[in-house]
Amino acid sequence: MDSGVIKTVNMARWTDGLNVRNRLEDITYNPMRSQEDFVMRLLRENSRTEYGRKYNFRNIHSIDEFRRCVPLTDYVDYKSYFKRIADGERNVLTAYLTEHISVLDGFKKMPQSRWGVQANYDYSFCSGFYLVGNHGFLTDGMTLNLVDNSVERLPSGITIGNMLGRLLVKREFDNDQVYVIPVEVTNSPQRNDILYMQSLFALSQKYISLAICDRYDNLLEMLRYIEKHWPTLADNIERGNPYIQPAPERAHAIREIMDSHHVGTQMVEQLWPGLHCIIVYDVDRLSAGFELLRTYCGSNVHFVFTGISSPEGTFSTALNLDDPQTVLIPDSVFYEFKPKEAADYKQLLTLDQLEIGRNYELTVTTLSGLYRYKTRKTLLVVGRYHDTPTVIVDKG
Repeated sequence: MDSGVIKTVNMARWTDGLNVRNRLEDITYNPMRSQEDFVMRLLRENSRTEYGRKYNFRNIHSIDEFRRCVPLTDYVDYKSYFKRIADGERNVLTAYLTEHISVLDGFKKMPQSRWGVQANYDYSFCSGFYLVGNHGFLTDGMTLNLVDNSVERLPSGITIGNMLGRLLVKREFDNDQVYVIPVEVTNSPQRNDILYMQSLFALSQKYISLAICDRYDNLLEMLRYIEKHWPTLADNIERGNPYIQPAPERAHAIREIMDSHHVGTQMVEQLWPGLHCIIVYDVDRLSAGFELLRTYCGSNVHFVFTGISSPEGTFSTALNLDDPQTVLIPDSVFYEFKPKEAADYKQLLTLDQLEIGRNYELTVTTLSGLYRYKTRKTLLVVGRYHDTPTVIVDKG
């Protein structure tokens, strides 16, 4: 581990995050101006696509006209378009280059344009690193990466798999220098011993300052695996194996810690005393199990819930540590909202019409070719950041 290189990479991460945060500060004061700019740019730049010609984007000049002229859509409305995009066809739904395809609900393939990927990187990765760095947690320790990065490449050249994994794979320098688990160890979909590999690499490295995971239960599963299998893992670390070099001192420290450990109690701070922050990307599935993870971590470990994001788009971004409340992003998605109690979609609201304390179903227009798309995701408005609503996922 080269602490100087890690500090350099982490400073670059924080700087990228600062730029994103400064932009967020500006656009959240007048979100509807950003919303209008977004829609007008999208119409202008996509007017020559097949979808843009079909709905006459060239002659739409306002948000109201856009909402009158372009129909509401569901996934089934895009299936034939998505297949053509996956095969490499251009200018179908969007003029922007399609870089990646994410998978929703295990089978729905959602193309991601270059600008959609960039929005995800900015408001998930960068904003998270900004918060971590701003609180002094981006140190010279390594990053424990529990993100699924099994990404394949289609004949068209487009990658398919987890978006976060694709971002990890793409940043090869970061992978080689700052991440605990090598990409080549975890990116094979054929691996059936992934928990063993994650636990082995995590335990072998004491100097970890940050963990990132798709879902909080990625980390919870690894910790429970360590509880059950630590004697074998410690033996492997002591002797070394094809994956790691022998580390007798680290193995001895692990045995001392785990010999006195009680199942389900704090262990993170003992195994990795420098780990003070965990970035969690999926905030839709926080449940009672999250409290068990908190118990394992102890009071000195903090969480960044990066925002509401899915293969359909990146909708909100984190503002504070340990806070699942996130702010909607005015410059990368156009939002429309159906009050939860409404019987139909005839009276959709815009960002400036939302009321605190009410639930709304989310409809979005994105940078990756979704137009007035019904996500079926329901949000609860809990406050405002400047003039932009802050939300959490409604699980009711």
